[in-house]
Amino acid sequence: MVEHNYELPVSALLTYGDCLEIQKKYVNPERDRLMKEVMAEGVESLTREKLATIPRFIQPDTWPNYVEELGFTQAHVPALVRMVTDDELNELPGDDIAVWAPVHAWRSLGFLRAEEAIEPLLGLLKDEYSDWVLDEVPWVLGMMGESAISPVSLYLASRKHEEWSRSATIAALEHTAALYPALRETCVKKLSSQLADFRHNPDSLNGFLVSSLIELEAVGKANLIERAYASGNVDESICGNWPNVKIDLGLATAEDFHPSELESDFEWVKDEPPRIRAAKPVGLELPTKQLKKKTSQVSGFGSGGGQAQKKKKKKKKR
Repeated sequence: MVEHNYELPVSALLTYGDCLEIQKKYVNPERDRLMKEVMAEGVESLTREKLATIPRFIQPDTWPNYVEELGFTQAHVPALVRMVTDDELNELPGDDIAVWAPVHAWRSLGFLRAEEAIEPLLGLLKDEYSDWVLDEVPWVLGMMGESAISPVSLYLASRKHEEWSRSATIAALEHTAALYPALRETCVKKLSSQLADFRHNPDSLNGFLVSSLIELEAVGKANLIERAYASGNVDESICGNWPNVKIDLGLATAEDFHPSELESDFEWVKDEPPRIRAAKPVGLELPTKQLKKKTSQVSGFGSGGGQAQKKKKKKKKR
């Protein structure tokens, strides 16, 4: 039985609870109010100026502090890593409460800043079908701080990894800078170094790199970004075209361009009803983001904030 594979306090995560229910206890009413006011004006009217009035979304702020509550220490890291990668848990049906244990475990590793967990966590990114992995693990890697920057950057640079998992490491570097402002310049350097290889990167990967550089206000990298756009190797459905990026970086205003210069070749589509995710690696139920938009205008302010959520993903059949 699953419950016999772990000892206290790690075994407490097997029955800790449904993450969707738990997150309701960690809401920010003021932020939610401001978000509703901005969204009430319509998604087409979203601007960086309007979103700047909303406190940045930091996902770990919506998680329980498992370390303080359950008394985890570095001695529990091996068991927590084993739980994160436990196939038996990850293949449970979505209505089994223990299916949430790996999620609680990787969050706990983030609070512990467990360096030993970095490589196993990166290994989780290979599964494009788990929104929970692609949304939360980049935040967990960000929580690790400086120790994760090098392995995350190496993963990002490796062409042997799939595009969606490399995009998740872009988010990890962005989150690292958000959580540790002193590491911002290091993260900007790593992201821009990867963008410098724009001719060999997938177009969408370049788009996500640009999006994160905008979020980190890397104005000093404007020339590099402009060269990437001039090469035709940037997916404009992510941040729009170069004039839009100049506006987002604060280097220009909308009045500096003819309206036609700001048009992009993508469309807004309505959200579809929530769909049930496959049981592997985590059998959870989540809504699918179907909105195509300029992510540079909203990244870091939504309910998720992960790079991986900015692109529509395929679904695995049950």
